[in-house]
Amino acid sequence: MSALELIHNHDLWRKGTGGAPAGVAGESDANAYAGLDLDRITFTSSGFSGSSFSATTFRDAVWTGCRFVACTFTGCDFARLALQGCAFTDCRFERCTFGAARLADSQFLRCTWNDAVFHEGHWHRLRWLDCTGTRLAAWRLRGEDNDFTGSHFEDMEFEGALLNGAMR
Repeated sequence: MSALELIHNHDLWRKGTGGAPAGVAGESDANAYAGLDLDRITFTSSGFSGSSFSATTFRDAVWTGCRFVACTFTGCDFARLALQGCAFTDCRFERCTFGAARLADSQFLRCTWNDAVFHEGHWHRLRWLDCTGTRLAAWRLRGEDNDFTGSHFEDMEFEGALLNGAMR
């Protein structure tokens, strides 16, 4: 089954109108998605190139070893997302929230971040390389061994955040 079918079936399952819970593994995708409930979906070793997600929820989702190139995320909710070993290149994140998300061992290369909110999350060994953005906010964010080389962010509000301290 294609990534498109798996993703739409997962949305149907979440909305109680059929479908089935999805795990998208080893798939490629370049589709547009809007208004989907993809809570608890798993993406493993999958590639997304030119895909767009708008007004989509990814609460309690797990993404491992995935690659995202030139993808757009607009108005998405990533609450409690568990991200491990993923790479994002030339992606855009607009008006997205990452409440209590756990992001680890991943890279964001030349990504754009606007109106993004991170709170009570954990960042571990993230590489934010040559990224840009405006209006980023975070509170009680904890991180360790993060690299922001070449990145430039404006209008940031971080309260009670520790981005490169020892994790406890």
